[in-house]
Amino acid sequence: LKVRVVRSSPPSSQFKATFQESYQVYKRYQMVIHKDPPDKPTINQVRLVPVSFEDPQFKSSFSQSASLFAKYQMAIHKDTPADCGEHEVQFTACPS
Repeated sequence: LKVRVVRSSPPSSQFKATFQESYQVYKRYQMVIHKDPPDKPTINQVRLVPVSFEDPQFKSSFSQSASLFAKYQMAIHKDTPADCGEHEVQFTACPS
């Protein structure tokens, strides 16, 4: 699974081309991990988070975000700490 940051406002061509696939990943995750019924994960539940990599708040919170990501991956997906370093947060999600 690759995580890619794309512009959503205004929607970039990459956003438009990948939104349905992203929604399907979200839906499958909700159904498998959280046992949601197939009709519960709707497109409206997909949250888009505006991010600027140049934003000082983003930069200052990245290490904390990476730490929380690693804890989540290890607890839920049983990944090892080596699988969940900052490099994986930036470019790919840890394998599950």
